[in-house]
Amino acid sequence: MPREVVGKGLRFSLRHAPCAHICRYCLISESRKRSALPFSRFERLVHRFYDWKQSSRRNDFGIRIFVGPSFDYDLETLKGVARLHARRGSKFQILNLGGLRIRRGDALNAWLEERRAAGIVGFHTSLAGCGETHDRWNGRAGDFDYQTSILRLGGERGMVRREKLFLTQNTLPIFDRLLDILDSIPGEVSSRVASPFFYAGLASRYESERLTEDERDNLPERINRLRPPRFDNWLSEREWMPIMLETASQPRKLLLKLDVDEANIDYVENAACEEIFAERERQYQDSYRKIPSLAELCARYGDPTNRKIYMMSRDVEGRWLDMHEHETGTPAPID
Repeated sequence: MPREVVGKGLRFSLRHAPCAHICRYCLISESRKRSALPFSRFERLVHRFYDWKQSSRRNDFGIRIFVGPSFDYDLETLKGVARLHARRGSKFQILNLGGLRIRRGDALNAWLEERRAAGIVGFHTSLAGCGETHDRWNGRAGDFDYQTSILRLGGERGMVRREKLFLTQNTLPIFDRLLDILDSIPGEVSSRVASPFFYAGLASRYESERLTEDERDNLPERINRLRPPRFDNWLSEREWMPIMLETASQPRKLLLKLDVDEANIDYVENAACEEIFAERERQYQDSYRKIPSLAELCARYGDPTNRKIYMMSRDVEGRWLDMHEHETGTPAPID
């Protein structure tokens, strides 16, 4: 039987701020297309769902937003994103550096000060090696120096930073050099984690860059201690398979992604919140009905000899779904 899917909320997505460059490992797409929908209408829609959640006492209903793919927002959008985060009891204070347009000199300093005044207290950087290695992965010459220059400017002003450092076959040999560079930058590091690529988007093209079990088991302590607490169970496909089968018959509970744009905004602004959620859940369920069960996918495509490392079981399942699509022409379900 196909896998059962249960929606546990909605993740509202608006393609509002295109990236200035495309990372080779991007989880989203190669498109720089931007929606023509004003952010203000998106914000009102999400507030309406928060109001509905409160009035209907749906305390278990999750609401998340993604406004991207870059965080190169104007100030009004930035303040609006902060208001939406406040509705779920959190603060929007860390700005991702990936995909930002290049700014130099006075323009960069003014941009940074404006965002500090708007409540931004730090930056998040994602780095795939250093120097030219990172620049190639991120698809822009000089990107490593640009990101680290912003980190330095922020650190000199007392801003914090979060670092996500990708671990691949060609970044592992220069990982110590990367850490030395980062350690020389002033400011508080509130988070530093090492991570393999997820199996999603463009990153699914780079299976040859994954570490193996042997490399995982022999990582230097300086790197090994950077495994993220939430996803520290780095396993190979052969190690994931029996774990995945233990829960293969259980329903998948998902926050359902809802892309909002100029094509559907009139509908989602006027339809009842219950109707919108029920329709999106039905669309997810229909897409999963076309896919074999997880146990069957494992039986067909699972590779008990694959010793390459994946951070989540979803990465391994994504690989099987791609193989199934290649074999049968059936697209992977909505995700």
